[in-house]
Amino acid sequence: MSTARRAVCVLLISAVAGAACGGSEKQAAPTTAAAPTESTAAPDPGTTPVAAGNFGDLVGVCGPGSAKGATAQGVTDTQIEVGTVSDPGNSIIPGLNQELFDAADAFVGWCNGAGGILGRTIKLNKRDAKLMEAGPRTVEACQTDFMLVGNGAALDDTTVKPRTECGLAEIAAYTVSTRAGRAADSILAIVNTDYQSHLTGIYRQILAKDPAAVAFFGELNSQLPALNTSGKRNAQAAVDLGFTQVYYEETPMAVDNWRTYAENIKKAGVQVLAMEDTPENTASLLRAFSDTGYFPKYLVMEANHYNAKFVDEAGAVLDQTVVLINTGQVPFELSGPDYPSTQQLIGLLEQYAQAEPQALAINAFSAWLLWAVSAKACGDNLTRACVMGKAASTTIWTAGGLHAPETPGNGGGTDSACFLALQATSKGFVVNSEFTNATEGLFNCDPKNVTTVTGFAP
Repeated sequence: MSTARRAVCVLLISAVAGAACGGSEKQAAPTTAAAPTESTAAPDPGTTPVAAGNFGDLVGVCGPGSAKGATAQGVTDTQIEVGTVSDPGNSIIPGLNQELFDAADAFVGWCNGAGGILGRTIKLNKRDAKLMEAGPRTVEACQTDFMLVGNGAALDDTTVKPRTECGLAEIAAYTVSTRAGRAADSILAIVNTDYQSHLTGIYRQILAKDPAAVAFFGELNSQLPALNTSGKRNAQAAVDLGFTQVYYEETPMAVDNWRTYAENIKKAGVQVLAMEDTPENTASLLRAFSDTGYFPKYLVMEANHYNAKFVDEAGAVLDQTVVLINTGQVPFELSGPDYPSTQQLIGLLEQYAQAEPQALAINAFSAWLLWAVSAKACGDNLTRACVMGKAASTTIWTAGGLHAPETPGNGGGTDSACFLALQATSKGFVVNSEFTNATEGLFNCDPKNVTTVTGFAP
């Protein structure tokens, strides 16, 4: 993989590393930059059951009604025109974050099939930023769209000026840059704050269960700015808890030989290692550990490692250590009667997008649900300000049971106190009950899991 390609891959996946998601490289169909793809599946009142607009424990998200009024750009008596942005059409890594578009297709198809938002159907504009065109796609959205929903672009810093100048509000799947994360008129259903560490909960469990190991903590960070700050924040969070840092190193954007890093980690005697990188690169490091005959006792990873590629590429070496992955999602592996919303999402992705479930789809679908619930609450007064006000006033949000409780907000908000420790094994992902130590259902929701990291202001 070339340096440029690896850099973009790391940047894109790191964008959502702390937001309980994973990347995808599914090939996307070619799109035309200047013309968004539209989806306007019309409802069929004759076949749609009354409960069709329910999702998980959310009742009547979508359905028929009599809302009226051309209250804002993109809103008519019968339709709401909404956009979403992702990067699948790029030529560097085709298909990246296709799951944002898949989630949009699934939500819009399902919602329109149930009757729309109080009778207004949704017209979806899928705007492919192709990595380098996020700014122009945002300018296009400014011309027609009521709002952006379930969107996420690797280079979102370029979207802030045109979006805020035209007053285009967003309920995003994720944000990358601090500037985008804290920009006006931007809300995340699943918050990825910039002054707290998502790994604090797992760190606390390791500290309680294996206090000797935390005397040998290491951080393998990345030089890439989008990852570097997060890595430093995660390392400082461990130190704040009383871990002793014996190793810190930063990798360049392209690493041809992971053996050197494995040897350095072995020499330092690291027993708890946090790492900021892609699943593919972490798999390479694990193979290098195998070559050296030394593994840390624990690897603590961000949520982007909840990705089948990690298991496929690492294989049996995953069983030589305990690889713990932070997430706030109900794992897809648990879908079924006990977790019906997860099962429902998997079905909708298959029905409307012919897509396999990816973790990032939960971020996007949660954003769409928050938007729909807020838009419905606005009724005839469907304005951007009303929708954003309703969304911002939401204090306990699980997207019908898809994920742990969140308080929607921007990058200056606060992370959820709830986490779940997934363990990556050669046979797949399993919930590690010991290092989750659940307090509420699947999740550990101890308020002490959320702290301000020293040196990172709220």
